[in-house]
Amino acid sequence: MDINNIILFENNNTVDLYPFSIMHCSWELRTGVFRNYDRVQHLFPKVNIGFIGRALHIASFTAREGLENNFTDGNALLIDGSAYINYDFPELLESKLDSIGDKPIILTSNGKRFGCFIPENYDFKSSLNSQNINLDDDIFKVFDEIEFPGIIQYNYLWDTLDTVGENIAKDAKIVTKNYHRLYLPQFHGIHAHNPDNVLVGKNISISPNVLLDATEGPIILGDGVRIMPNSTIIGPTSIGDNTVIKIGAKIYGNNIFGPHCKVGGEIENSIIQSYSNKQHDGYLGHSYICEWVNLGADTNTSDLKNTYSEIRMELPHKSIDTGKIFVGLMCGDHTKSGINSMFTTGTTAGICGILVKEWFLPNYIKSYSWGGKSTSPVYKFDSAIETAKIVMARRNKTITDEEIALMQIEYDKVRESQI
Repeated sequence: MDINNIILFENNNTVDLYPFSIMHCSWELRTGVFRNYDRVQHLFPKVNIGFIGRALHIASFTAREGLENNFTDGNALLIDGSAYINYDFPELLESKLDSIGDKPIILTSNGKRFGCFIPENYDFKSSLNSQNINLDDDIFKVFDEIEFPGIIQYNYLWDTLDTVGENIAKDAKIVTKNYHRLYLPQFHGIHAHNPDNVLVGKNISISPNVLLDATEGPIILGDGVRIMPNSTIIGPTSIGDNTVIKIGAKIYGNNIFGPHCKVGGEIENSIIQSYSNKQHDGYLGHSYICEWVNLGADTNTSDLKNTYSEIRMELPHKSIDTGKIFVGLMCGDHTKSGINSMFTTGTTAGICGILVKEWFLPNYIKSYSWGGKSTSPVYKFDSAIETAKIVMARRNKTITDEEIALMQIEYDKVRESQI
C-alpha cells in the first residue's frame, strides 16, 4: 500500500525538550547522522511530508528549510517528531499495512505509541486540527495497535545521548547509498583502524597524523569535512557536511557533529546540532549543544558528580530526576561562553546567554542571561538580535522574522519571571 502523506507531529510534552524546544520543532532533533525529519525524508523520498505542532515553530522551520506545510488527498501516516525511525521501518510498514487492509491502526514500539496510520476513507484533516497530538486521546482509542521494533522516542534532551552510537550504526545503512568507504591511499600519513567502517562523502580533507579508529563503531564524514593534523577520532562518530575538526582534537566515541561546526579539544558522547563552535581546548561530555553556540577557549563541562550520585536537571517548568550519573550541558541557541568558563554537572542554559564567571556557573541559567548567575542582568533584546544577525551573516545565513518572533516570546517570559 502506498503512503500519500506523512505528518510529523509534536506531542503535548515537546516543551520538555528545553532548551532545544525554544527555537526548534521536535523533528529537528539530531539523533544520529540525520535529524529526525531528514531521516524520514530519506526513508520516504516520494511521499509528501506535512507538520502538526506549534504554529510559529512550524513557520520558522519551513521558512528556514524553504518548505511548505501541505497535506494532499489520500491516506496519512502520522509519526511523533521526537521518534527515531529505523532504516527498515518502511519495509515493515508496507508488509503490515498490506495485511490489515483499509483500516486505521496505532503504531507502537515496546508498548509505547509513536504514530498511527489513517486510511483514505477517514477525514483526518478535520480531526487533526491541533497544535499537538496525543495518541491516547479518545479519537484513537478505537484503533487497533501494531508493534514495530526498535523505534525510540525522546522525552528529554539528555535522553538523545543514550542512543548516539547505535543510531549512527543504523544510519550508516542509509548513507551507504551516497557515501563511499575510506580509500587510504588517497590520503598521506593518516592511520585508520577498521577503515572499511569509515564512510566518507565528497571533497573531504584529512591531514597527516590523523587517527581514525572505527573499531567500536562507524565513523561517518560528510561532504567537505576537514580534519586538521594530529587529531584522534574514535567511532561511532558522525561529522556533518563542512565541519572542521581542529588541530589535536580528541574525539572519543558516541558523538554527533552537525554541519558547519568547528570542533576541537576533548569531546565525549555529545551532540552539536549545527553552525556551532567548540573549537578550543577544554572538555565537553554528555552534552547537547544547539545552533549558533560558541564555547570559548578552555570552556569545560562537568558530566559526573564527585559523589557519583544521580543527576537532577532543572527546567523552567519543573525539575527532573534523570536516573543518570552522566549528564553535562544542555545549551540553547545563540548562547556564548567566555574563556575558562566552567559548567557544573547537569546544567541547563537557555538561549542568547553571554556566560562568564570566575567559578562554576549554576546548574540552571535563564535565557538572555548577561553573565550566567541567577542575579545577572537580562541581555537587551535588540542587542541579542543584532549579535545573532552578525554571527549568522558570517555563515551566509539571514535570521528569519519567525526566529525573531520566537526569540521575542522567550525574552518576554524571562522578563515576566522577574516581576
